[in-house]
Parts: sequence; structure tokens; C-alpha cells
Amino acid sequence: MVRLQMRLARKRYLKSKRVYEYERISLHIPRKLHDAIKPYLKEDLDLKVATEKGSLILILTPQKRFCPPNTPR
Repeated sequence: MVRLQMRLARKRYLKSKRVYEYERISLHIPRKLHDAIKPYLKEDLDLKVATEKGSLILILTPQKRFCPPNTPR
């Protein structure tokens, strides 16, 4: 079971005179699924969100690379 969590993030600017606030939503992944997710860490993922019959569907797919990875010559 997972739960979406919302928090208020604050960024200070103008030498801490002003504060910019915005909402952040996060999803914590259960420990039993960490092994399935490890290959995708530090990768850019595309996100698609859909709702179907009262369910929330999140689809994460690896982003296609337009340039080859850096490999030693």
C-alpha cells in the first residue's frame, strides 16, 4: 500500500527577504519493490497519468536518448 504525500516547499530569494512557496507531491515506493526499480535509478523517465474505473495509473517509461552514451575510445 502506498500513499501520495503533499508538502509545501519554500525557497528564499532576494537575500532571504522573500519566500517562494509551492506544493510538492511525492510517492514513496515500498521496500519490496526496490529491486524492480533499481535499474531505472538516475535515468530520466517519461510520466503518463490516467484514471480508469476509480484507479490511478502511473506509467513510467525510460526517455529515448538522442545521442549515444559516453563510452571510452
